[in-house]
Amino acid sequence: MPQIMEITLTLPEGQRLHPSMGSVLHGALMEYAHEDFAAAMHRAGVRPFSQFVYYDKQAERAVWRLAALNGEAAAELDYALAAMPQNLCLKQKGYVVQLSKSQPVKETDYAAMAQQFFTEQPPRKAEVTFVTPTSFKAYGAYKIYPDNAYIFRSLLKRWNAYSGGLVLEEENLEQHLADDVKVIGYNLSLQQYSVGGAPIDAFKGRYTLLLRGTEAQNRIAALLLAYAEYAGIGIKTALGMGGVFINFLP
Repeated sequence: MPQIMEITLTLPEGQRLHPSMGSVLHGALMEYAHEDFAAAMHRAGVRPFSQFVYYDKQAERAVWRLAALNGEAAAELDYALAAMPQNLCLKQKGYVVQLSKSQPVKETDYAAMAQQFFTEQPPRKAEVTFVTPTSFKAYGAYKIYPDNAYIFRSLLKRWNAYSGGLVLEEENLEQHLADDVKVIGYNLSLQQYSVGGAPIDAFKGRYTLLLRGTEAQNRIAALLLAYAEYAGIGIKTALGMGGVFINFLP
């Protein structure tokens, strides 16, 4: 059962929120999680949660957004957050950040998502806002721009890992979906994201797609893009990268 929650962060005066704080908060999350869960996450190829930080300009607050991709991950995140002190010492940053109580943002289940996108008229346009630096790894190098096949591959991998029996198994599906969308707008910038002090080349910004495939293909593409708000896109989504907002346009 995918779900999203948010926590307001209060930083010391003079400190600014940086996207790489997501990597630091991931470390804190694993410190307060059950040992077996934390150990399993270090071994997992596809982790059952994503998280990132961003600044909400409208509300004028720093936000930590966490998303669980199944019930087990949701329970583990709840446990770790409940165990975490309200005044959390970030050793890597050298200061204390104050955490609000977590607030639910949205919740669904895989069957409901599938039913929604396979019964309603599919949208024709999707605006993807890469809120935190996003990247893909290919042939030993980072891809510093969006690649539609990699976007859909990333989402398919997470969907198929955690959706139970609702697996999308068509051969080369990610390439078929990529071939049937058209980029109609973008405003992107190169960024670097720090994980353990190591910089990762990445990008962030807005990216607009026109869904121009068959109705069935558009339904799958829209379903996966909606899922991106839970799963994130690209590499290291559990460490704060690849956080996105999705807006379907008429």
